[in-house]
Amino acid sequence: MTHRTRIGLLACIALFCAAALFGKTGDMLAVSLVEALSPSNIDMLMPELFTDVPAPAARYTVDSYLMRLESTYLDGKPTPVTVQVFVPRFSGREKRILYVFAPGSTGLRDACRPSREHIAGIHWGLYRTHVLSHVGQGVIGVLPDYMGFGDPDPAHLQPYMSVVAEGRVMLDAIRAVREFLSRKYSQNVSGTAVFVAGFSQGGHAAFAAADLRARYAPKVRIDGIIGYGPSTDVEALFREFPEVAPMAIYTFSRIYGRDRFDPDRILAPKWAATLEKDVTRQCVGGMQSYYPASPRDLFRAEFAESLLRGTLREKYPEVEKILRENSPGLSGHRVPALILEGSDDVVVSVKSQEAFVRALCRTACPVKYSLYKGRRHDTRQIGFKEARAWMERRALGESPETSCGSFK
Repeated sequence: MTHRTRIGLLACIALFCAAALFGKTGDMLAVSLVEALSPSNIDMLMPELFTDVPAPAARYTVDSYLMRLESTYLDGKPTPVTVQVFVPRFSGREKRILYVFAPGSTGLRDACRPSREHIAGIHWGLYRTHVLSHVGQGVIGVLPDYMGFGDPDPAHLQPYMSVVAEGRVMLDAIRAVREFLSRKYSQNVSGTAVFVAGFSQGGHAAFAAADLRARYAPKVRIDGIIGYGPSTDVEALFREFPEVAPMAIYTFSRIYGRDRFDPDRILAPKWAATLEKDVTRQCVGGMQSYYPASPRDLFRAEFAESLLRGTLREKYPEVEKILRENSPGLSGHRVPALILEGSDDVVVSVKSQEAFVRALCRTACPVKYSLYKGRRHDTRQIGFKEARAWMERRALGESPETSCGSFK
């Protein structure tokens, strides 16, 4: 990190500490310029992310901001949310693409916040670099931390895989950033075509925003959803990538109460005994190496059997109901979607992803589904050109492509 960047971040921290945490949902509380990134600065970041496909060459200098906005925690209390905002130095005034990207899983505690990744030199997913790859081509980029990160209330951890928490963050980020653009960039931005996107957990958040929009932020228009290996089906995630299930189990037990979602009935005693300590002392990398990769090794034998046989609704009806309630995308929102899946995805199997696409199609949602042969969970780089072209066509008002004819 450059000395100038460090000074900018310190100024942001001082600004945020001084900002009064009041307002209304979606209000911008504070914003500060962190740094300006030239095309060459952006290009220097790309090789670490685009390791086996050509990286796009940046065409714009980009102003990087750190924003604090107000949202509402699940207990009804106001909660601050930190958002990184990236605005190209445009010439002329026209409608711009607003790319709101939700990151993959990083952990529950504040040290795991996505906005810390590039500062600490951690490699969780290079989420800032991913957003800059699009911003360098001329879109406005938004990278929010999830709810709970940066909240002064120590009881407010990230509500992991909560559709309400994730949907609120995405929609409030859109509202606050549009307010910021109208104040500072009205000479360059006449309007926005809004795309919510995300990788893995972030795909879960993007579809949660589409589900929640009508009742939470009805004035917000979403022009499209992009899911890079989206983890929308939480029951399937428990079955196929159980290493992250303890974070969701801990979260849901806090939200719904142990009488409805009891970790002792789900996790094997070895893992249930220290659940809170284990999910709050480490970030996602530590948890993936700590927890077993087999459902039969992580869960109680009877729960694992029911999970693998698909009988949770009969055997664990409350647990199944909560998992289903927090599996987004199927509300009938009808927002066009692009799903980019890898044929060798070890987190969300092709079978599960295509079941989700099929269910989306049944809700009359236009879905373009692309399967990349030989690719694993992260399709952000291989799918960069397709995602960019899809957004541009949607921003121009072209009818959305659909693969639904292949998923009857």
